[in-house]
Amino acid sequence: MRTVASRSGYAAPTIYHYFGDKPGLIDAVLEERFGRLLRRLEGVTRGDDPALYLAELARAFAQFGKDNPSHYRLLTLRSPGDRPPPSAERARDLMERPLVELESLGRLRGSDRDALLQTLWALLHGIISLTTSRPDYEWSEGLIDTAIDTFLNGVLQSPPPAAPATSG
Repeated sequence: MRTVASRSGYAAPTIYHYFGDKPGLIDAVLEERFGRLLRRLEGVTRGDDPALYLAELARAFAQFGKDNPSHYRLLTLRSPGDRPPPSAERARDLMERPLVELESLGRLRGSDRDALLQTLWALLHGIISLTTSRPDYEWSEGLIDTAIDTFLNGVLQSPPPAAPATSG
């Protein structure tokens, strides 16, 4: 905290006043960073098809990670038992919402929505981590799109046929 105080130009008691302690300061930084990710996700245009919306959210998530590799690493370096910041919970809810809609429409192959969301996150995290830690490798420009399309093709099934119209 003293190092933060000396680098920021604020007195240590001021920092303790606003953040309480080192974990409080770290939580505030994480909330601010996750807030940036959340704003990026909230900026995604919502169309009629939840599958297309999910794909756009996933692209925005991956692009955020690629555009902000230091912030992204900070966001993913949580200790076991740490509670995620409120903006992280809101981002997760936003990413899960299209899966809930797809499930209610009978368009998901799997019934474990948490597993599907975690699979998507693992896929995106892998792409972000690999591309940002290995910038020397010639990654395909279409890597993110191909990965998201492959994920969706694997978890989506055709919508159930519409019920026949009844005449009354």
